[in-house]
Amino acid sequence: MGSAFRLSYPTVRLVTAILVGCVLAAPTRGPAGEAQALMRKIEARHATAGDMTARFTQTYRSGVLGRELVERGKLSVKRPGRMLWEYEEPEKKVFVADGRTFYFYVPADRQVVVRDQAGDRRAPALLLSGEGTILDQFEVSLETAPPGRQRLRLVPREPDPEIEVVLVEVDSALRFRRIEVVDAQGNLSRFSFEEIEEDVGLSDRIFHFQIPPGVDVITG
Repeated sequence: MGSAFRLSYPTVRLVTAILVGCVLAAPTRGPAGEAQALMRKIEARHATAGDMTARFTQTYRSGVLGRELVERGKLSVKRPGRMLWEYEEPEKKVFVADGRTFYFYVPADRQVVVRDQAGDRRAPALLLSGEGTILDQFEVSLETAPPGRQRLRLVPREPDPEIEVVLVEVDSALRFRRIEVVDAQGNLSRFSFEEIEEDVGLSDRIFHFQIPPGVDVITG
């Protein structure tokens, strides 16, 4: 289970970047396409929320093996670049960023992976830092969606081995309800969100990770 979590790290980081990295885009000249206009509305709507909590279900399906893993837990995000994924089942795990450093902790493995957030110029990091918008990093188009939902297809403007395509689904209030990521190997990660609450006044303290004593620390 722990290895599957570590393999999903780029995807979790990307999904968090989309959730908390939406900022008001600079005004553009000329008419925008329908998909671009919807993406700007989503960015503007989420720029008004300082923090958010939600229950999540993450489904990971291997493109090679065809195996599927379903995990559930609680998500907390706060600008700028802070996030906390608390996996509760089937295994307890923690993925947290304090705005400077990423931490990945699987208690059963007695191991913490530590990586620096600064200096990463890939799409997820730029979105988390507020240095870019979705439209800066992705080409967007409309997809068919279920009733009451709208769906966008995002394709990286620059080749990215971690991201082939992203599908973003929002409800009538433009809140993120589902995000699907497919990588170059055909692996699919689907995140569904429920019990969404915004502007709950999250404390910065919850994004501070204290490395437990006696665990292996892997950096880089």
